[in-house]
Amino acid sequence: MPFPLKAGYHFHYSHYCRRPNYEMPAAEAYTDFYGLSYMISGDSISYSPEGASVCRAGDISLIPQNLYFRTVNLSGMPREEILIKFTGAMLSDLLKVMEVRSFDELLEGRELTIHLKKAEQQKVLRIMKEMEREWNDYNRYSEIILKGLLNELLVFMFEKSEDMEQTNEGNRTEGRAADATADRKMGKSADNDGPPDKLPEAIAYVKDHLAGSPSLRETAGYIHISPSYLSKIFIAYLHTPYSVFVLNEKILYAQKLLVGTDESMAEIAEKSGFSSNTYFSDCFKRMTGMSPLQFRKEQM
Repeated sequence: MPFPLKAGYHFHYSHYCRRPNYEMPAAEAYTDFYGLSYMISGDSISYSPEGASVCRAGDISLIPQNLYFRTVNLSGMPREEILIKFTGAMLSDLLKVMEVRSFDELLEGRELTIHLKKAEQQKVLRIMKEMEREWNDYNRYSEIILKGLLNELLVFMFEKSEDMEQTNEGNRTEGRAADATADRKMGKSADNDGPPDKLPEAIAYVKDHLAGSPSLRETAGYIHISPSYLSKIFIAYLHTPYSVFVLNEKILYAQKLLVGTDESMAEIAEKSGFSSNTYFSDCFKRMTGMSPLQFRKEQM
C-alpha cells in the first residue's frame, strides 16, 4: 500500500525486502505522486487494466499516476526492491528541458520497464545509494540534492528507453508473445484489447462515494451493469475482489486525511466510510500493520 508523502515533502525513499509469496492486498494507484522502483532480487507480476507485466532482478520501472495495478511475487523467492516516490514538483527543470508540459506527456510512448546490464545496474545503484544517504540525513538542502539525483536517474532511463525503441522487430515479437502469455494467466484472450469502459466508471464511482460504503449492487446499478459482471471485471483486470478494492480505497483515503489534516479519528473514520471508530482502527491495522494513531505519529 503506497503510504502518502509526508506533509511538505515531495520525495520519499524506501529500501525493503518482501517475504516469499508476498502480494498486495488490493489494486491501488499512485494518485498524488509518481513512483520509480528498482528490483535488486526476486521477481513480480503486476496486473492492471492495461494488461500484465513481469519485473525481474535488474529491472527499473516507472509507476505513472492514476494507473490501478496489483503486484504479487511471481516465484517463491523473497523480493528486494528500492522504491522512490516523488511529485511533479521534483521534475520542473526536467520538463522544461524536455519541452513538455507534464510528466505524463513525457511518459507517452516510452517503455516504463527497462532491464539493465551489469554495468548499468552498478550506475543505478550508485545513484540510489547517494539518494539513500541524503534521505537518511535529511535537512533543508536535501530536496535540492535529491531533485538532481532523481533527474539524473530519469534521464538515464529515458536514454535507455530510446535505445530500446531501436531494437529489432524480433525482440518486439518476443515481447508481444510474453505479454500474451501473461494475458492468458489473467484469463484474457489474445485479442482482448483492453478493459471494458465500465471498469474506470466503477472505480470513479467508488472513489466519489467512499463515505457511503458503496456496495457491489449499488455501484453496478449506477453504471448499468449486473453485479456479477462488475465482480468479474474486477477479478479479471485487477485480480482484486470488489469488496477488497473498496476497503483498500477507504484506507488510502484515511491515510491522506491522517497526514494532511488534524481531524480526529472519529471524523476520519466517518469520512472514509467506516461505521465506527473501532471498526476503522481494526481495518487500518489489518491493512497497514499499525494503528491510525501510530501511522499519524510516524508521518509527522
